[in-house]
Amino acid sequence: MGQEKGFVNHNGSPFISHILEALSSITDQILICTNQSEYGQFGYPCIPDEIPNCGPIGGIYTGLLHSKTEQNLVLSCDIPFINTPVLKNLIAQYSGKFDITHYTDNPLIGIYNKSIIASLRTSIYTRQLKLLALLSNLNVLKLPVSNEIAPLLKNINTMQQYKQTVRWN
Repeated sequence: MGQEKGFVNHNGSPFISHILEALSSITDQILICTNQSEYGQFGYPCIPDEIPNCGPIGGIYTGLLHSKTEQNLVLSCDIPFINTPVLKNLIAQYSGKFDITHYTDNPLIGIYNKSIIASLRTSIYTRQLKLLALLSNLNVLKLPVSNEIAPLLKNINTMQQYKQTVRWN
């Protein structure tokens, strides 16, 4: 994208601000897993990767290691349309029977149990860094995505994708 995704501007604020706004009405126990010190300006603890260059698996691993809770809401930094009701819906459907509960096709909008730390560590040390491969070996609940919330779950990977998404909404 030419810049850190969390700092891409959407409606006058960086993506990360929109995500933190959605989260802050649910919890005050927010950790930002990043190697970018600029995220410190948002007032939440920033935790650098325990093991660098491992992508989302490395960030999730780091977050779970540092979290004080057994169940953890995990969100990527590239979902500027997410809102509190969508997150509350995810939480309401969480049962505790699964290692991970996430929206279908959106594993980086999910609730992750600390019980998967060993699986994450194994994936990292064996360099099996594809999140979907890891998920295939865990007990995962994929929640259906309605047409109503699908646009709110959209992750943005390129500026072209962002411009198209904004034009459609």
